[in-house]
Amino acid sequence: MSENKKYIYNAVDFDTAIEVNNYPWGFRLKTKVRYWIESNNKGDRFIKQTLNPKTDKWCNPKKSTYNAVEVLYFDDNGYVKVYGIGKYGVNEKVLKTFISNIDYNSLNLLQKKQIEMIKSVNKVMENVSFKIEKVSEYNLSDPLDLIRMRNDNNSAEKKAKEKEQNIIKDKIIKSINSTYNQSLIKNNLKE
Repeated sequence: MSENKKYIYNAVDFDTAIEVNNYPWGFRLKTKVRYWIESNNKGDRFIKQTLNPKTDKWCNPKKSTYNAVEVLYFDDNGYVKVYGIGKYGVNEKVLKTFISNIDYNSLNLLQKKQIEMIKSVNKVMENVSFKIEKVSEYNLSDPLDLIRMRNDNNSAEKKAKEKEQNIIKDKIIKSINSTYNQSLIKNNLKE
């Protein structure tokens, strides 16, 4: 992402959206379209809403899936685009690049909190290791193997392993939440 892009931080709802004229509607008609970023506790999502040129009524908004943080910008051709980071699997290098390309101070409180959550997850997960093991192999076409699979999944050994994994998972989640809350306080993002 180029650093000389002009990012748009104040398009947050229908009223403050970026409105573009001459947007194609079918093969012959042109209309208006509005773009904005919706922020909530789930993250950010890109929203696009077009004006029906036949009825002059706004269509239902089209909403993307959630990412951690998104901002709008105009590309070199003048089209509205989205630049953002996902909620999962964002390493420190990607996060630093994203923050260096945007104006962090122009982000809203929810977006800054999402960045702190990513940092907290990364910090805790530095100390977590895992190993993937082959447990069993089943032929799902064989009725006897299906019975064996059901028995294996209901065994006391399997239940004990699941319980152990859930305890570990709870510790990781508690550690992430603790790190996140400390980060919010440290960065004055606590409401």
